[in-house]
Amino acid sequence: DYIEAVRVSQILPHTLMIHIVERSPILLMKKADEITFMDKKGVLLPADRKSIATFPVPVLSILDKNDSLDKYIGDITKFFQFLLDEYPFFYNNLSEVKIQEDIWEFYSDNNTKIFAHASNLIDQLNILKDFEKTVHPIRTLEDYNYIDLRIKDQVIVKEKYRKG
Repeated sequence: DYIEAVRVSQILPHTLMIHIVERSPILLMKKADEITFMDKKGVLLPADRKSIATFPVPVLSILDKNDSLDKYIGDITKFFQFLLDEYPFFYNNLSEVKIQEDIWEFYSDNNTKIFAHASNLIDQLNILKDFEKTVHPIRTLEDYNYIDLRIKDQVIVKEKYRKG
């Protein structure tokens, strides 16, 4: 399952070259008792204890018990392709994502919560990227306790309390 492509070539008289391209998980998805990895192309890969320890990727939990995992695969794939291509800083600092009905909650490595609405995730993350450029270098996303992007064209933040 983890092999994307294999190419075998022979160089006469005694050489055999084998080129293997592996799939790399970008996300560990959990829905009820189902745990699986997903690669950048949206291919689901099996997950066991050894593979979970091998690939340190963000964990995505689908908390909606009524819908199947298949309902979310397309949106999740599109969103994470966007993150990897257009906003890798956000992906690299992401530790957990929770999907509950139409709300996506992102938890960064520095405990900043980010709330977004499912209907226009990419637009909201583009607004967050612009916001981040605006406050940089005085502030970074880790300076905030939470960031709420659910109101159209607005960024609502709560700063973390600082000592001193």
